[in-house]
Amino acid sequence: MEALRRAFPSATWVLTTLAIAVTLVGIAPAQILLALALLSFILQRAFPLQNYGGHRTGDLPLHPSASLAVLNGKSSSTQLLQRSRRLNLLFPPIKAPLLLFMGFTVLSFAFSPERAIGRAPLNKFWLFAILLIVASEFNIERIRKTYFALFWIGGLAASFTVIQYFFLARNTIRYRVTGFMGHWMTLSGEMMLVVTCLAGFLVFAPGRRRLHEFLLLVLMSFALALTMTRSVWIATLLGLALLLLMRHLHWRTLLVFVLAFIAISVLAPDTFQRRIGSIFNPRDPSNYARSAIWAAGLRMVETHPWLGVGPQRVSRVFYDYHPHPEDRFRDGFFPVHLHNNLLQFAAERGIPCALAWLWLMLKLGADHWRRFRRENPSEPGRVIAAIGFSSVVVLFIAGMFEFNFGDSEVLMIFLFLVSAPYAACKQVQGTGD
Repeated sequence: MEALRRAFPSATWVLTTLAIAVTLVGIAPAQILLALALLSFILQRAFPLQNYGGHRTGDLPLHPSASLAVLNGKSSSTQLLQRSRRLNLLFPPIKAPLLLFMGFTVLSFAFSPERAIGRAPLNKFWLFAILLIVASEFNIERIRKTYFALFWIGGLAASFTVIQYFFLARNTIRYRVTGFMGHWMTLSGEMMLVVTCLAGFLVFAPGRRRLHEFLLLVLMSFALALTMTRSVWIATLLGLALLLLMRHLHWRTLLVFVLAFIAISVLAPDTFQRRIGSIFNPRDPSNYARSAIWAAGLRMVETHPWLGVGPQRVSRVFYDYHPHPEDRFRDGFFPVHLHNNLLQFAAERGIPCALAWLWLMLKLGADHWRRFRRENPSEPGRVIAAIGFSSVVVLFIAGMFEFNFGDSEVLMIFLFLVSAPYAACKQVQGTGD
């Protein structure tokens, strides 16, 4: 029994890492692995060892209040260690916005006229256990290994996407590559986060860069380009520009990036140039669809400002708020959701829920930005904070044109990337490094 107890911490980490990485291949195996990780995490707490499961002192988790003190620089290493010995859980200091977001979702569900179809958002709440597991069990070395698991599995998914594009798909806007996923938006959202993560690692990680890391970045970027997903292209490019400016804040950095983008756009094949040009075409089917869908969403918010129309009901009531029912047959018109995170939450669950989600995103971004600014360039925690901050930015920008926070595959990877800086913060402050 003692040997089994000692195995729990490593098992929790390995299973969580596999769950995050396997998300790039399939959601079902990823969630099975996450469920096993959560079970291991619970058993580890239910049957603790005298020395806290064999953890080194630097790996000890802190009380949530201690993590907030760390972020604000108001607690000493000694105080943090004393608290960490008494408590064995750490939840990132985002409890207030997250609980409000969940609470308003539950409230909207409770008053929904069709509760039978509205359980999906509630069923996703357990995925937020990633925040607790990563913050409590991961350290800098474990985070680094999980990054590499994401990079290699991301490379595998990207390779399959390239093969699919050139040999299996019809390569049209209507029938686009999906990789291992069921939809191109899911594939592109995942690739966006992993590309941003790897780019942040290459820009900020101390030590020598290796050729295979650059090759993986090129491969995944190419796969991302093949998805033909304009919103994710924009978000990823802005994320990469942000990382470069965070590394070297100078007008020359931005100029080089802009010139490189222009060169790539000019040299790109006609298919990509037409897709880029369609961004500015008001008659493009996707552009018309989004503007019309957003207008209907705003009418939903005006009519149901407090609790929304109810979870999962946007597509059911859409044509009650859209004055052109003939659009049902228009090419590219798919009002399954509102193609905007903030508007989706406001229309579906009410303005208070949308504001809670916005607070959550701003809190994550602010915490990671402060951490990044405070770290020395040689510290490994700096790259983790940079990746966390850029992940918030790219998800938010892409989420202005897509409901990506509601995509479980994208959400699982995102939750790992934004919880990792809290775990790194815990270790660095706890060891006094």
